Formats: sequence, C-alpha cells, structure tokens
Amino acid sequence: MNSWIEIIGFAGSFLTVITYLTQRMVQLRVLAIASSLCFAVYGTMIGSPPLILMEVALLPINAWRLYQIATEEA
Repeated sequence: MNSWIEIIGFAGSFLTVITYLTQRMVQLRVLAIASSLCFAVYGTMIGSPPLILMEVALLPINAWRLYQIATEEA
C-alpha cells in the first residue's frame, strides 16, 4: 500500500482520538471536520464506499453545528 495513503489514514485516526479528548465544542467540531476530510480522502483512495459515505454524511453535520455555535456566540 502507498505510504501517503497510510499517512492520511493515520492522520484521520489521530484527529479522531484528539477530538475525543477535547473539551471545547468549537475545537471538537473543527477537529471532527478535519478528521472527516482525512477519512473521506482515505476512503476514496482505498475504494471504501462505506467509509466515504459515513464521512461525507458527518461533514455537513459537523459544519452545521459549528455554524450554529459561531452564530450563537456572535
């Protein structure tokens, strides 16, 4: 397997773990979006439709929640 593909997969895994450790909601959503982006790319590169589908579904959910948080604080 290509090392770049593995690096992207490990980056997504690392970001997911960090997401679970954070206590601030804005940071959580930003990290979750970054994780989903990594995993969507990784899923595309390895040809995994279930992984792609899940991450593409999670991206707008986290983006919407981040938008809601940002507009509530403004």
